[in-house]
Amino acid sequence: MLDSVRVLPSIPKALQEILLTLNKENTGTADVCVPLSADPALTAKVLRMSNCAHFGHSRQIATVEEAVLMVGMSAVRTMVIASGLMGSFSDIPGFDMQRFWRLSLLSGNLAREIARKTDVPAEEAYTAGLMHGLGILAIHGAFPEPASEIDKVCGDRSPCDRAELEFDQLGFHHGDVGAEIAHRWHLPDQIANALRYYAYPRRSGASDMAAVVHCAVAFAMDLVDEAPQDQWGHRIHPALSQRLHIDWDKVSDRATLYLAMRDMVNDMVS
Repeated sequence: MLDSVRVLPSIPKALQEILLTLNKENTGTADVCVPLSADPALTAKVLRMSNCAHFGHSRQIATVEEAVLMVGMSAVRTMVIASGLMGSFSDIPGFDMQRFWRLSLLSGNLAREIARKTDVPAEEAYTAGLMHGLGILAIHGAFPEPASEIDKVCGDRSPCDRAELEFDQLGFHHGDVGAEIAHRWHLPDQIANALRYYAYPRRSGASDMAAVVHCAVAFAMDLVDEAPQDQWGHRIHPALSQRLHIDWDKVSDRATLYLAMRDMVNDMVS
């Protein structure tokens, strides 16, 4: 039945070219600005994000080159990837797309933070975190009725429970579809592996990046759901926290950073 989801969303050519820079050790301004110059709609979205109140600039940013100077190359590339993906999927009746993108964007940012304490490439981890749920959107497009029933049963609270229910009903799960999307978009194999296994980070074959994304998604849910700080990370198996050097006491000490990250994501989605 996975063949029924083969018609996957296309992405803007500019985004495709910028995603390919994930494999480059050094990314220059031209790697982002040149592809964007051919996509005014995507450029406008990136500039809107760059001028988001979160960044607190005294004057408006008018060009991508200015954005790179003011907020940095990594931040601009992040905005391009986020804007391009958000514009590539249509709304789904009865599905909370705003919550979906808040979780996705926050998962990407948190995956980058967690990855920096490991050997996992931080920018690839960001992309995997951002893309972790794209398989859910694709399944909704191909099988709207079963997908809606799965939403009612488990929603987004447990990626593993959702994946199990999808597999029982469809013969595959959203991680499999996410990995297929990554292959179709010519993304690094590490990202495809992370998408396939993030719901099962302790299974044989799951990479460290899959574990990073799993933890990032769980933490993102805590933040979006406004869980008390002493419950942050409660969904994560202690062995995974130890594997990735996550000390939840120290995470709470940086609460201001993570709450600001959540506010930034809310600004980007609203």
